[in-house]
Amino acid sequence: MLNELSVAPGVILGRHLDNALLRQQAAACTDDRRPADLVGELSMQDDQFRQWWGGRPVVPRTGGTKVFNHPVAGELSLAWDALTCVADPDQQLIVWSAEPDSRTYEGLRFLSSWAATCAMNS
Repeated sequence: MLNELSVAPGVILGRHLDNALLRQQAAACTDDRRPADLVGELSMQDDQFRQWWGGRPVVPRTGGTKVFNHPVAGELSLAWDALTCVADPDQQLIVWSAEPDSRTYEGLRFLSSWAATCAMNS
């Protein structure tokens, strides 16, 4: 992998998120050797991956906050919750929400009216 200082911060964040997703898949699929084989191969080839992999345990996330930078509405900070299907834990519904009367809430209302106006004019 490239030196952390030579790439954009979003790329490094993306690598950490990819690592986290791989960790979740490896933990969820204990009967599948492919994730473990991939981790072994990556660990042998890349010191940074080996450090990231050993950095922290897998903790399933059921919610959080994601910030989006929309070109029209600006910064939107949305809360998310993952609802897992009891019959099939691999199936999840992600629900996004904004705090009422927040800047994000108003931004989403603006985008909704903007999209409706664009649809009517098409």
